[in-house]
Amino acid sequence: MTEKPSTVDIADTISKLMYGIAGWLLIGLGVLALLSGAGGVIQTAGTAEMVVPLLLLGFAFVFVSLGVFVNPRFRHRLNRRCGISRFGRHKTVDSRVLSATENRRESCVSCDSSLTEGLVRRYRNELVLAGIPVWTRSENRNFYCPDCAVEQTLTHDVGDGDHDYREQTTLEAE
Repeated sequence: MTEKPSTVDIADTISKLMYGIAGWLLIGLGVLALLSGAGGVIQTAGTAEMVVPLLLLGFAFVFVSLGVFVNPRFRHRLNRRCGISRFGRHKTVDSRVLSATENRRESCVSCDSSLTEGLVRRYRNELVLAGIPVWTRSENRNFYCPDCAVEQTLTHDVGDGDHDYREQTTLEAE
């Protein structure tokens, strides 16, 4: 028997949808202001006439910036950013706690026992431009039972020389 989603889950889903719509509308408005401001800069010759196109370009920057920060998809990518001088492939490891309230049944990768709570470790291989993940090339998850999770966190070496891993611990559900 499947459980009904809670009102909090429904409210979170609607909130993400509304923030996404608001973000894309702001980005669209910013692109429109950018096009009109750039067209106005190209067409005007005098300095007195440049005020309105430059003002439009300023609004374009503000609208696009707000749209990126409001949109949940962009916000998640910005939260996973690394150094601004980083370009190319970047491997990351995120860990979070799997609780029994999520009603998931997985098997532990170390001891192959069935588990409903433990540790979830997510491995990502991403393409990064100026420190911001642009494209996720691959993503895998490993699940560990509580006993193996303690063992893994004590013995897991994040920087093994061949890979540049950045480990983050997150408590939010994926």
